[in-house]
Amino acid sequence: KWLQQNEFPTLIFIDGNHRKEPTQRYFEQCVSKAVKGTCLVFDDIHWSVDMEEAWNDIRQNKSVDLSIDLFFMGLAFVNEDLSKEDFQIRF
Repeated sequence: KWLQQNEFPTLIFIDGNHRKEPTQRYFEQCVSKAVKGTCLVFDDIHWSVDMEEAWNDIRQNKSVDLSIDLFFMGLAFVNEDLSKEDFQIRF
């Protein structure tokens, strides 16, 4: 409901549910309203097999132009000026 009543933010932090279906639902709700330059941050992308599957689906989504796997969290950028790339930071 909040997304329907407010200007869409360009930085969104999604944390919590740790299950594939709700995480994908949150993503779909947000990406459908995303504007150029939006960054969606997902916490605990390697928490479980379910979350890894959700993250893989998100980063492969046609609306995500750039993804960065920081292990504990993932960043998904919506910006058609970027080339489609996926990065994984190892430390």
